[in-house]
This record gives sequence, C-alpha cells and structure tokens, in this order.
Amino acid sequence: MIDTHCHLNIKPLLERTDEVLEAAEQQGIRKLVVIGIDIPTSEIAIQLAEKYPQIYAAAGIHPNDCAQAPDNWENQILDMLAHPKVVAVGETGLDYYWDDAPPDLQKLFFRDHLDLALATGKPAIIHNRDADQDVLQQVLEHGNTRGVFHCWPTGWDIAKPLIDKGYHISFTGTVTFKKNELVQDVAARMPLNRLMLETDSPFLTPAPQRGKRPNEPKYLPHVAHKIAELRQLSFEDIADATTHNAQSFFGF
Repeated sequence: MIDTHCHLNIKPLLERTDEVLEAAEQQGIRKLVVIGIDIPTSEIAIQLAEKYPQIYAAAGIHPNDCAQAPDNWENQILDMLAHPKVVAVGETGLDYYWDDAPPDLQKLFFRDHLDLALATGKPAIIHNRDADQDVLQQVLEHGNTRGVFHCWPTGWDIAKPLIDKGYHISFTGTVTFKKNELVQDVAARMPLNRLMLETDSPFLTPAPQRGKRPNEPKYLPHVAHKIAELRQLSFEDIADATTHNAQSFFGF
C-alpha cells in the first residue's frame, strides 16, 4: 500500500523517522508521500525524500499558513517542484474552521497553487475544511484537472462534480469513525479508480486505534479495511486498486 499523505516532516514523527518507516514497512506500506505545509516543512520533505528511497515529497503552503508565507513563496515552491522526487503541489486549499488567514488571502494562494499545478504538470493536493462551496467553485472555474482532495470531509453532492472534472479523493482514519456517514457514503459509491488512501499522520488515528497519538503510517491498513467493508470488497482488492491509483497519479 501507499500512504499518499503524511507529515513525517513535523514533530513528533520527524524525531522517529527510522522507527516510523520500519513499522510502516512491516504493515506493507511500501511508499509514502510527505506533504509540505510551508517553506520549511516542504524543504524537510525533500530532505527526507533524498535520504529514504520509499519517500516522495509535495511542496506547498497550507491555507492556515499562507498569512505567514514569505513574499517570494511562489518562486521558492516552483524551484522545489523541479526536484525529481517532488511529485505534487501542496497542500493547498481552504480552511474556514481556523482563523489563521483571511478567506480572500486563502483563495489567492489556492488559485496560485492550482496555477503551479497546471504549469508544472504535477497534481495538486487539496485541503478543505468548512469551505465546501468556495472550494468547489474555485476548482470548477480553474483549468487544472489533476489533483486529489485529501482527508475527504463532506458529502456526495460536493464529491461528484469534482470527480467528474477529473479529481481523485483520498480517505483518512475519519472514514472509520462510526458516525461519519457522509464520508462513508462517498467512499462506498465513488469510482474505485479515483480512490486513494492516506493517514494524514500524526493526525486522525483510525479506529480501532482512535485516540492513540501520534497517528502513524503503520495504521493505514485500518483505513483500507473499512473501505473494503463499505464497498463489499476484499482488503486485497482495495490495497491493489489504491496502490495502482497512487502510482498512476503521482507517476512513481
């Protein structure tokens, strides 16, 4: 399996890289994409990718971090996107749950990331929290058609038009939470060839490990088992399909 979204570039996982990777390997996690949320963490993601063959990187500015980004952030990210192990732009998107950056500024950064994705041919990794309609509008109006909505948070009415445009959807431990029926419904009915798996570690530990901190890539099989149950498929079917999807999507 492939953990398509994790943050081994921040504490506490950054302090235990070898241990975390060994535990993941024992659970069949063969590749991992480490996601940048600002300039420093994007640089650390690249350093990890250079050191460990199973790690790939994404470079970008998280919506919660865009108010603190340097003026030349776009040029810095563009330089990072030229690295052979940087496979995606992001994470980017909109987050209205926290009040760390004004929505209008987030929208500008989101647009600029989508521009970078279109210009470089690398897919965008998109974050959406409490911003369904603005995210949907911005993506549908933009020319970019390659991206993944990580940690899918909402219902089918938002998912379908994004899938129709060409986007993928990725699920975290939240799909294992008992009352998360909206997300489970999307995982059950969306096209299998657009579905990917992630942990978003160190956050969002899946059931039955929910509450344990930090989350780690080694818990990814719990996400796969839940989606297999929802779709009435075998664990192997989900593992094989999502691995193929991630390899095709990221080009590794």
